[in-house]
Amino acid sequence: MNQYSLNTLAHQLAAQLAFTQELLCRQIIHTIAEFGQPIAPASLATHLQMSDNELQTRLARIPDTEFDEQGNIVGWGITLLPTQHQFFLQEYPLFTWCAFDTVLFPPLLQTKAQVQSICSTSGQTITFVSTPTGITDLFPATSMLSLTLPTEQCKHVRGTFCHQSLFFQSGEAAEPWLRSHPEATLLTIEDAATIGHIIAREWPYEETVRT
Repeated sequence: MNQYSLNTLAHQLAAQLAFTQELLCRQIIHTIAEFGQPIAPASLATHLQMSDNELQTRLARIPDTEFDEQGNIVGWGITLLPTQHQFFLQEYPLFTWCAFDTVLFPPLLQTKAQVQSICSTSGQTITFVSTPTGITDLFPATSMLSLTLPTEQCKHVRGTFCHQSLFFQSGEAAEPWLRSHPEATLLTIEDAATIGHIIAREWPYEETVRT
Protein backbone atom coordinates (compact mmCIF):
# COMPACT_ATOMS: atom_id res chain seq x y z
CA MET A 1 0.00 0.00 0.00
CA ASN A 2 1.42 3.41 -0.94
CA GLN A 3 2.13 6.21 1.54
CA TYR A 4 -0.88 8.25 0.45
CA SER A 5 -3.22 5.35 1.13
CA LEU A 6 -1.59 4.69 4.51
CA ASN A 7 -1.95 8.35 5.50
CA THR A 8 -5.58 8.36 4.42
CA LEU A 9 -6.34 5.18 6.38
CA ALA A 10 -4.53 6.54 9.44
CA HIS A 11 -6.52 9.78 9.44
CA GLN A 12 -9.82 7.97 8.90
CA LEU A 13 -9.09 5.60 11.76
CA ALA A 14 -7.97 8.41 14.08
CA ALA A 15 -11.18 10.33 13.35
CA GLN A 16 -13.42 7.36 14.13
CA LEU A 17 -11.55 6.63 17.37
CA ALA A 18 -11.34 10.31 18.31
CA PHE A 19 -12.58 9.80 21.86
CA THR A 20 -9.39 7.88 22.61
CA GLN A 21 -7.63 11.24 22.57
CA GLU A 22 -9.13 11.64 26.04
CA LEU A 23 -6.33 12.53 28.45
CA LEU A 24 -7.39 9.78 30.80
CA CYS A 25 -6.84 7.04 28.19
CA ARG A 26 -3.31 8.13 27.56
CA GLN A 27 -2.53 8.44 31.25
CA ILE A 28 -3.79 4.90 31.92
CA ILE A 29 -1.70 3.57 29.03
CA HIS A 30 1.45 5.35 30.24
CA THR A 31 1.01 4.34 33.88
CA ILE A 32 0.40 0.65 33.21
CA ALA A 33 3.28 0.59 30.73
CA GLU A 34 5.62 2.27 33.20
CA PHE A 35 4.78 0.36 36.36
CA GLY A 36 3.04 -2.83 35.22
CA GLN A 37 0.63 -2.68 38.17
CA PRO A 38 -3.04 -1.88 38.84
CA ILE A 39 -3.83 1.81 39.21
CA ALA A 40 -5.78 2.98 42.25
CA PRO A 41 -8.41 5.50 41.07
CA ALA A 42 -7.65 7.81 44.01
CA SER A 43 -3.99 7.86 43.02
CA LEU A 44 -4.87 8.61 39.40
CA ALA A 45 -7.23 11.42 40.44
CA THR A 46 -4.50 12.97 42.59
CA HIS A 47 -1.94 12.70 39.81
CA LEU A 48 -4.27 14.39 37.33
CA GLN A 49 -5.43 16.96 39.91
CA MET A 50 -9.04 15.85 39.53
CA SER A 51 -11.73 15.28 42.11
CA ASP A 52 -13.00 11.74 42.54
CA ASN A 53 -16.30 12.81 40.96
CA GLU A 54 -14.55 14.28 37.92
CA LEU A 55 -12.50 11.12 37.50
CA GLN A 56 -15.62 8.95 37.62
CA THR A 57 -17.32 11.21 35.07
CA ARG A 58 -14.38 10.89 32.72
CA LEU A 59 -14.11 7.15 33.23
CA ALA A 60 -17.75 6.91 32.18
CA ARG A 61 -16.68 8.35 28.81
CA ILE A 62 -14.38 5.37 28.24
CA PRO A 63 -16.60 2.45 29.30
CA ASP A 64 -14.20 -0.27 28.14
CA THR A 65 -11.82 0.51 31.01
CA GLU A 66 -10.99 -2.68 32.93
CA PHE A 67 -11.03 -2.98 36.72
CA ASP A 68 -10.01 -5.66 39.18
CA GLU A 69 -12.13 -6.87 42.12
CA GLN A 70 -10.71 -4.12 44.32
CA GLY A 71 -11.80 -1.41 41.89
CA ASN A 72 -8.31 -0.66 40.60
CA ILE A 73 -7.80 0.07 36.91
CA VAL A 74 -6.00 -2.79 35.18
CA GLY A 75 -6.38 -1.98 31.51
CA TRP A 76 -7.30 0.27 28.66
CA GLY A 77 -5.70 -0.79 25.38
CA ILE A 78 -2.70 -2.10 27.31
CA THR A 79 -3.89 -4.48 29.99
CA LEU A 80 -2.71 -6.66 32.84
CA LEU A 81 -5.41 -9.21 31.95
CA PRO A 82 -4.27 -11.95 29.56
CA THR A 83 -5.23 -11.78 25.88
CA GLN A 84 -3.75 -13.58 22.88
CA HIS A 85 -1.54 -10.52 22.21
CA GLN A 86 1.44 -10.63 24.59
CA PHE A 87 3.28 -7.32 24.87
CA PHE A 88 6.54 -7.33 26.83
CA LEU A 89 7.72 -3.88 27.96
CA GLN A 90 10.95 -3.82 29.93
CA GLU A 91 10.48 -6.62 32.46
CA TYR A 92 6.69 -6.39 32.50
CA PRO A 93 4.58 -9.10 30.81
CA LEU A 94 1.63 -7.06 29.55
CA PHE A 95 -1.06 -7.63 26.92
CA THR A 96 -2.99 -5.59 24.37
CA TRP A 97 -6.60 -5.72 23.31
CA CYS A 98 -5.90 -6.18 19.61
CA ALA A 99 -3.26 -6.71 16.96
CA PHE A 100 -3.13 -3.04 15.95
CA ASP A 101 -2.42 -1.96 19.54
CA THR A 102 0.93 -3.75 19.33
CA VAL A 103 2.14 -1.37 16.61
CA LEU A 104 0.39 1.76 17.94
CA PHE A 105 1.62 1.87 21.53
CA PRO A 106 5.41 1.68 20.99
CA PRO A 107 5.49 4.95 18.98
CA LEU A 108 2.97 6.47 21.38
CA LEU A 109 5.11 5.51 24.38
CA GLN A 110 8.45 5.97 22.60
CA THR A 111 9.61 2.53 23.63
CA LYS A 112 10.00 -0.91 22.11
CA ALA A 113 8.08 -4.07 22.90
CA GLN A 114 8.52 -7.75 22.22
CA VAL A 115 5.25 -8.97 20.71
CA GLN A 116 4.00 -12.54 20.64
CA SER A 117 0.58 -13.44 19.28
CA ILE A 118 -1.06 -16.09 17.11
CA CYS A 119 -2.58 -16.43 13.68
CA SER A 120 -6.33 -16.28 14.17
CA THR A 121 -7.01 -19.11 11.72
CA SER A 122 -4.08 -21.51 12.12
CA GLY A 123 -2.80 -20.82 15.64
CA GLN A 124 0.72 -20.26 14.27
CA THR A 125 2.84 -18.20 16.68
CA ILE A 126 3.72 -14.74 15.35
CA THR A 127 6.55 -12.74 16.91
CA PHE A 128 8.29 -9.43 16.27
CA VAL A 129 9.81 -6.42 17.98
CA SER A 130 7.67 -3.29 17.74
CA THR A 131 9.59 0.00 17.98
CA PRO A 132 8.78 3.73 17.71
CA THR A 133 9.90 3.68 14.08
CA GLY A 134 8.71 0.30 12.81
CA ILE A 135 9.18 -3.41 13.40
CA THR A 136 12.07 -5.88 13.35
CA ASP A 137 12.54 -9.64 13.63
CA LEU A 138 9.12 -10.52 12.19
CA PHE A 139 8.31 -14.23 12.09
CA PRO A 140 6.77 -15.50 9.93
CA ALA A 141 7.87 -12.79 7.50
CA THR A 142 4.56 -13.15 5.60
CA SER A 143 2.44 -12.17 8.62
CA MET A 144 -0.48 -9.77 8.10
CA LEU A 145 -2.82 -7.69 10.26
CA SER A 146 -6.50 -6.85 9.71
CA LEU A 147 -8.19 -3.49 10.28
CA THR A 148 -11.85 -2.57 10.01
CA LEU A 149 -12.75 1.11 10.13
CA PRO A 150 -15.70 1.81 12.44
CA THR A 151 -18.67 3.26 10.55
CA GLU A 152 -19.06 5.95 13.22
CA GLN A 153 -17.28 7.16 16.33
CA CYS A 154 -17.46 4.43 18.92
CA LYS A 155 -16.99 4.42 22.66
CA HIS A 156 -16.96 0.64 23.03
CA VAL A 157 -13.76 0.34 21.04
CA ARG A 158 -12.89 -3.13 22.26
CA GLY A 159 -16.16 -4.71 21.20
CA THR A 160 -16.14 -3.08 17.77
CA PHE A 161 -12.75 -2.10 16.38
CA CYS A 162 -10.52 -4.36 18.50
CA HIS A 163 -12.38 -7.59 17.79
CA GLN A 164 -11.73 -7.08 14.08
CA SER A 165 -7.98 -6.39 14.39
CA LEU A 166 -6.28 -9.77 14.17
CA PHE A 167 -3.00 -11.35 13.11
CA PHE A 168 -2.67 -13.88 10.29
CA GLN A 169 0.45 -15.77 9.29
CA SER A 170 -0.11 -14.89 5.62
CA GLY A 171 -2.63 -13.45 3.20
CA GLU A 172 -3.73 -16.98 2.32
CA ALA A 173 -4.39 -17.77 5.97
CA ALA A 174 -6.57 -14.66 6.22
CA GLU A 175 -8.78 -15.55 3.25
CA PRO A 176 -11.46 -17.55 5.15
CA TRP A 177 -11.87 -14.72 7.69
CA LEU A 178 -11.91 -12.05 4.97
CA ARG A 179 -14.71 -13.82 3.12
CA SER A 180 -16.96 -13.26 6.14
CA HIS A 181 -15.56 -9.76 6.82
CA PRO A 182 -15.44 -8.10 3.37
CA GLU A 183 -15.30 -4.64 4.96
CA ALA A 184 -11.87 -5.39 6.48
CA THR A 185 -8.50 -4.24 5.15
CA LEU A 186 -5.54 -6.62 5.27
CA LEU A 187 -2.13 -5.00 5.81
CA THR A 188 1.42 -6.13 6.12
CA ILE A 189 2.72 -5.67 9.67
CA GLU A 190 5.11 -3.04 8.31
CA ASP A 191 2.26 -1.00 6.79
CA ALA A 192 0.21 -1.35 9.97
CA ALA A 193 3.21 -0.06 11.94
CA THR A 194 3.40 2.96 9.62
CA ILE A 195 -0.26 3.73 10.34
CA GLY A 196 0.39 3.34 14.07
CA HIS A 197 3.29 5.78 13.83
CA ILE A 198 1.19 8.36 11.97
CA ILE A 199 -1.62 8.18 14.53
CA ALA A 200 0.76 8.32 17.50
CA ARG A 201 2.64 11.30 16.03
CA GLU A 202 -0.54 13.28 15.50
CA TRP A 203 -2.45 12.14 18.59
CA PRO A 204 -3.20 15.49 20.25
CA TYR A 205 -3.70 16.05 23.93
CA GLU A 206 -6.89 17.73 25.06
CA GLU A 207 -4.63 19.18 27.75
CA THR A 208 -1.12 18.57 29.04
CA VAL A 209 -0.60 15.55 31.25
CA ARG A 210 0.29 16.87 34.69
CA THR A 211 3.22 15.29 36.47
